Amino acid sequence: MKIRFLYLIFLLLINCKNEKKAVLLADREAPLGWIYLKMYDDKSFEFISQGMMRDKDIYKGIYELKNDTLYFKYNDSIPRAGSKAVIKKGFVDYINGNYPESIEIKLNKLIINK
Repeated sequence: MKIRFLYLIFLLLINCKNEKKAVLLADREAPLGWIYLKMYDDKSFEFISQGMMRDKDIYKGIYELKNDTLYFKYNDSIPRAGSKAVIKKGFVDYINGNYPESIEIKLNKLIINK
């Protein structure tokens, strides 16, 4: 019985250690939907676009932070917002997409070196 209990504790500790933590969360309400950006401590991210009348589109990849600029490298396709953004005044502003996208930061634990 004690061995099973110790094994269960060991598995729980391993799972807790491997859990990634959010370092930046941002979102905004879009026409008939929402835009979300979730960035994690392992340098992965999810850009999510979902609407009331359409399915959820999830764009995943890894990011790099240089000064106040974010560079997103997507696993597959790139959303129309683009792959480069600047953090300023509580917003993530995408600057190289088909349209200007700006989403409000709700949680920011990123360390920006200037």
